[in-house]
Amino acid sequence: MSYETQLNCSPVHKSNKCVNCGVRLIAFCGVLDDQSISKLDKISKEKKIIKGQHIFFQGDDVKTYFNIKHGSIKLYKLSKDGRKQIVGFLYPGDFMGMSSDNLYTYSAEALEDTKICMFNKTVLENFFLKYPEVETKILNLVNHELSAAQDQIFLLGKFSAKERLLQFFLNISSQREKLGWVANPIRLSMSRSDIGNYLGITIETVSRTLADLKKNQTIRMVGTNDIYLNFHKEGLSQNLI
Repeated sequence: MSYETQLNCSPVHKSNKCVNCGVRLIAFCGVLDDQSISKLDKISKEKKIIKGQHIFFQGDDVKTYFNIKHGSIKLYKLSKDGRKQIVGFLYPGDFMGMSSDNLYTYSAEALEDTKICMFNKTVLENFFLKYPEVETKILNLVNHELSAAQDQIFLLGKFSAKERLLQFFLNISSQREKLGWVANPIRLSMSRSDIGNYLGITIETVSRTLADLKKNQTIRMVGTNDIYLNFHKEGLSQNLI
């Protein structure tokens, strides 16, 4: 049984789940009014994903699109010789699964217990025909992801380990603000190893840089996952990307 088949088992159906969705206003469906979004509700399935579970794998046929309601997801690619490169982290409101060649170009794994909305690819694309504003919104999200990927390439090529890590924290903080959450402190759902892989630095460098940032009081850590940012975000953003 494929992972997508497993995910489609025992979906959670709730009336008006789209109308009452907590991330509706920032997700692709936020362009729809209550009447229209109720129609989207009828073609969606809600599923809980446990930490460490894959939603799909690189190279699988694209049969389903996904929107994140709760939690976070790691996206990664594997080279032919098996080396892994993390290409992004997704959060509530993010859409994933679109591909130009009908094969998923990356794998998606839950970093924590996560809730997603699932849409049959063909059914959702037919929905686009009636509601083109939804497709436009998704294309805008895809363009934003492309811009973020270009920023990431620039970051990896030009900045120090400290600058990469601080910009990474800023990105998480901005995502929390977009969701209407408190932007500071931030919470890290990914491992130190994942952070290092994504930023192109070793796990030892991540740990050493975190220790330096704590020592000079640029950040303050509570436990292992919550970080208070003690620097001026706007000023740092202007000096970086």
